[in-house]
Amino acid sequence: MKPNIEYTAQILDKFESCEQPQLSFVELWNSFVLQEDSNEFVFHFRLLVENGLISRHDMISRPISSLGLHYSSPSDITIFDAQLRLTQQGHDFAKALNNREVLAKLKDGFKEAPFKVIFDGSQQLLTHFFKKKIDSLTAE
Repeated sequence: MKPNIEYTAQILDKFESCEQPQLSFVELWNSFVLQEDSNEFVFHFRLLVENGLISRHDMISRPISSLGLHYSSPSDITIFDAQLRLTQQGHDFAKALNNREVLAKLKDGFKEAPFKVIFDGSQQLLTHFFKKKIDSLTAE
């Protein structure tokens, strides 16, 4: 399975649109898995955790079983409620992916790139976007 940047953006957006400082894993699971196969959600959730974008409310991010996803065997998943939050890196990535220009450029030009390149590229593109905005504001 390959990472899908739009699906990743949807997961991160769920956190950003939450009214509370943390989000229930069960709520997150139900938002994505009840609509489709759990494999895609589990794949992307693990990548987000592995790359330090999601932690528990007390900032613990390992093992994944502490975040609401427990494996009794490779194909048998049990979920339980854990209060999750985006790390600062998670918020930074979410902000970049919420920018339509940045997301479009990442989808078009970074499909085969490793996560680090996509993350770093998203931050550079967002910085460039805001530099242009600052330049237009200061030119007035």
